[in-house]
Formats: sequence, C-alpha cells, structure tokens
Amino acid sequence: MLLGIGGWRLLAALGIQPDVCHLNEGHAAFAVLERAYCFMKETRQSFEVALAVTRAGNLFTTHTAVAAGFDRFDPAMIAQYLGSYAREKLGITVHDLLALGRQNPNDPAEPFNMAYLAVRGSGAVNGVSRLHGKVSRHLLSRFSRAGRRTKCLSDT
Repeated sequence: MLLGIGGWRLLAALGIQPDVCHLNEGHAAFAVLERAYCFMKETRQSFEVALAVTRAGNLFTTHTAVAAGFDRFDPAMIAQYLGSYAREKLGITVHDLLALGRQNPNDPAEPFNMAYLAVRGSGAVNGVSRLHGKVSRHLLSRFSRAGRRTKCLSDT
C-alpha cells in the first residue's frame, strides 16, 4: 500500500505525472489502482474505464520465474486494509478488488497475488531474459489478452 498507493500520491504531490509506470515485480502493484483512481477523479469515469485507459501506461517486469516468489496476501487482510478504499474511492466491491489479484476470481480461499494484479493492470509484461520470458509466459499465460503478450527484454 505504501509503495504503490503512497508512491503514486507522492509523485502527484511533487507535481510529477509519469507517462509510464514501471512495476518492477508486484511489490508496487497497488499503483495501478491509485493511477486509475486519479484518472477517475479527473474524468469522472468508472473504475473499469479508468483501469482500461491507464493500463496502457503501466509496464510490469517480473524477475521471479516461480509462482512461489510472488507476493500473496490473505483475502481477509486485503479486505481489512483496502475494503473501504475499494468501495469509497474506486467504487468497486471487495470481491471485485480481490478478483484482480486471483487466478480464479470466485475462489474465496485463494490468496491475493500482487503479480496477478500487476499483470491485469499493465499494458505490457516482460521478463529479464529469454529463458525467463519463456518461463514467465507459461506462469502468466492465463492473463494474456489481445494486444498484450509476455515477452523478455532481450526480445526487443
């Protein structure tokens, strides 16, 4: 929360408006939520629209080529600390927030995965080597959408 939401707020307080937000691992993934919220305030759009628009400016790089390396949190903890943020700021339910960080959005026991949130909130996803990109594509393939692919830095 501090790194993602607080970091985005700090940039705004300093008058910095980045065109691209690079999420190095999932640690700062909550920045995609705060970026969408800022867009919502400026344009009076829904969270869904704001996330779709701001997603294009977010880039997620994973260095962790194993699922066990991703930050995961108990759903009750996310609900406790981000429930009012989801409802009051983003205008979404806690269920919808949790769904952004889950492989199966309807599994109430599945932990909230910061990498999944980062992937869902980013327009581009990459790894740090060809082999890493291949492994990451396999790990994150369930999140692929048209117009975005998981690639490695050495592919570019």
